[in-house]
This record gives sequence, structure tokens and C-alpha cells, in this order.
Amino acid sequence: MSASKFEELRAWQLARGFKRGIYELTARPPLSGDFRLRDQLREAAASAPSNISEGFGRFDPPDFARLVKIAKASLMECQNHLLDAVDRGHITAALCDQHVARAQEVLSEIAGLLDYLQSPVAKRNAERIRQKRFERRRNRLERQPSLKPDAGTENSEP
Repeated sequence: MSASKFEELRAWQLARGFKRGIYELTARPPLSGDFRLRDQLREAAASAPSNISEGFGRFDPPDFARLVKIAKASLMECQNHLLDAVDRGHITAALCDQHVARAQEVLSEIAGLLDYLQSPVAKRNAERIRQKRFERRRNRLERQPSLKPDAGTENSEP
């Protein structure tokens, strides 16, 4: 099954769920009071679904893969920030482990998406879809009446 919207991608869905969990975590004290760490964690978590959706919108497998790699790096950055939150005494190791496990689930799904995007199948599928889009546009243009006036209907003054 192919996705026609980025919201259909399981990697995006899981990344969004992870982001929401981070938003909930960072809304509670004492982490909510560490503005810098809170903001770094939120921005890194938000980056993952953002990059996946941006890559999908470009529909160029190599470019999409590049953005998926950025999403992967953002999730790994989140894991580091979570460990930092433990080190600062803001969250427990058990709570950190729960969020890291969720991040790992997203990373696993992203790995599968990345494998696909770097495969010859993705390149062939992208070319096939581009060709269909081109044909639809050409057909639409051919059906539109010409904007130029017909030679026999020009208004000329005597």
C-alpha cells in the first residue's frame, strides 16, 4: 500500500505520538522549569514528524531519505536530552526508559522507511507517479479552451 498523505505514514504517526508524549512530560515540574532543556527537548521531538512530512511533500526519494535521516538524528538527540533530564534530577530513570523505548520504536519504523527510500523500488515508484502526474496535467491543458482569440473573430475597426 502506498501513502497519498504524510499522515498515512506509520513513521510519521509514531513520531507524532512520541512528540506528544514529550510535550506532556515537559509540561510538568521540575522539567517545565528548566526552560532551556525543556525547549531543546520539545524542538528535537517536533523536528522528527516535521522532517518526515517535509520529505514526503518533496517526493524525491533521495531528498526524502535525507530528511528522514534528520528526523532520526532528532530522535537520538531527544534520547540524549532525556538522559540529561535524569542527570539533572528532573525525571526518574524509569520515566526516561519509557520515553527512550518509544523513541526506539519510532527509530525502528524510520529505519524501514529509510531502507525503502534508498531502494531501487522507491526510485521506480517515484518515476511512475511523476509520469502519471505529468500525463494528468497535459490532459487537463489539452482540454482547456485556448485563451487566444480565433483569427476569424477578431474585432477590427474599419
